[in-house]
Amino acid sequence: MKRTFLIIIIIALTFGFINAQTPVYLKVSEHGSFENIEHLNSGGYITVGYDSVYKLLITRWDESFSPIWNYKFTDANIAAVSPKIVEANDGSFYFMTASNEHTGSTLIVKFSSAGSLLWQKIYYITTGNMNSFSLSKAIVGDNGFLFGGGQCTLNNYVIKCDQTGNIEWQTQYYYPLSTGVTTCVSIIPDGNNYVLTSSYNVNSLLVSKVSALGTVLSQSAYTYTGMQIIPIKMVKLNQNGGYAVVGNYNNSNDNKTEFVAIYNSLLELLSFNELTVTYTQFTLRDIVAINNGRNVVVSGNIYDNSAFNQAVVCLSNTGSVVWKKRAEGNVGSNRNVEFRGITQKGNYIVNAGHGYNDGSVISMLDTNGNGLCNNITFDLVNSQKTLALQTSTITPTTSTVLNSTVNYTHNSLGSYSKYIYCGELSTMDNESSTLSFSIFPNPAQDKVYISFSRNTIGQNASISIYDLTGKLIYKYSNLGTNNQVEINTSNLKQGVYLIQIKGDNGLSEVRKLIIS
Repeated sequence: MKRTFLIIIIIALTFGFINAQTPVYLKVSEHGSFENIEHLNSGGYITVGYDSVYKLLITRWDESFSPIWNYKFTDANIAAVSPKIVEANDGSFYFMTASNEHTGSTLIVKFSSAGSLLWQKIYYITTGNMNSFSLSKAIVGDNGFLFGGGQCTLNNYVIKCDQTGNIEWQTQYYYPLSTGVTTCVSIIPDGNNYVLTSSYNVNSLLVSKVSALGTVLSQSAYTYTGMQIIPIKMVKLNQNGGYAVVGNYNNSNDNKTEFVAIYNSLLELLSFNELTVTYTQFTLRDIVAINNGRNVVVSGNIYDNSAFNQAVVCLSNTGSVVWKKRAEGNVGSNRNVEFRGITQKGNYIVNAGHGYNDGSVISMLDTNGNGLCNNITFDLVNSQKTLALQTSTITPTTSTVLNSTVNYTHNSLGSYSKYIYCGELSTMDNESSTLSFSIFPNPAQDKVYISFSRNTIGQNASISIYDLTGKLIYKYSNLGTNNQVEINTSNLKQGVYLIQIKGDNGLSEVRKLIIS
């Protein structure tokens, strides 16, 4: 679908700040399209997308989808290839995409929670390119990150960096049965280890668990004879173990089939589920685990009769289809719309994507799949297949990736406007909070009041106010038995600030404060 037109951003929502029986489809006007979305431990969301000429956009939102801060990267060196963003353990963010320098390199940008751009680095090799595909935060207690991929001169690589972007270790994981490039497509932290998902020979699934230092602890490899399967992303089902992988079929069956693979904690394949449609094309792009790992939800699009429709499928952790949803867009006679990314908050599922007239899309559904405005028939067949277990062993080898600091051109975006297509958007932000508190008045002038629930905050909680450069403006600690705090804001300049609440239970949430 062509996107060389002016795109309007859309968000389709259904969340805790929304009436639980009334899912919402919300449109936010701006140029661009959403490709990834993540719900944040610190509260709110972050999205990655493009404008109408494929310049990268990064926006942090509050729980009601009002923008807190944003960036647009306009530098000619940046290539919009497989952009990813993750929230680190300390609340900062790592953003990854491709750079054209060194015939192809990986760009990592770090942002503070408040939106300060802290550093930009490219990672490269002296011969060949290294456009990466996977990005992950580090294990608990480590504020760094990992990324990985695979090219002809750099096979199935994973690179671990500290919070300043310096490389701590880098390894290529060679699999002897591979006759071509093996590519790491997904990395997830799991306790004190990492689980890696890779593809090789375009018909295989290679999953391995490595230690915090990159040592291989366990692995499994499965192949599907006669079909070309390519994994995209893995998620952990719950704290007790188990994983799920979503993937594509590589131009097989006229692009009508996708798959979801379910593993146990020992990396044994429990079910391999072929999801096949009768339409022209079916594409799944992302996956999330819900209901404490009892279900997974995958999202993407269906192409049929010259139109793209958004598609969402929920499966049990045994591989059976629980529900499926397909819907059109909302604007004009051309209702093309696609989903690209997915995340979760509480009992709700959030999809991100774009539409021909709708613009960038975020769809929020409840756990029964309710929330899309224009549902249509979705014919889907689920067939469980058997894959052959392989017995070869991964061999770690050295990697020679270098890095250097860059300063690519970027700027801030304009303002956003909201439009609701269906449902009702509540103004009760505090109902969606992990920490129950409210801020009023907002916008404020001379003073602002913060009231909170003692059950979720605790006596030793703290309140901090930051400007958008990340500078601490105000801090109030040890709230004691108070249920409300009054803060003098008469000396603050007009503009946007961030209020961070940290509770006794270790939870943290950030809200936007406007001084008018």
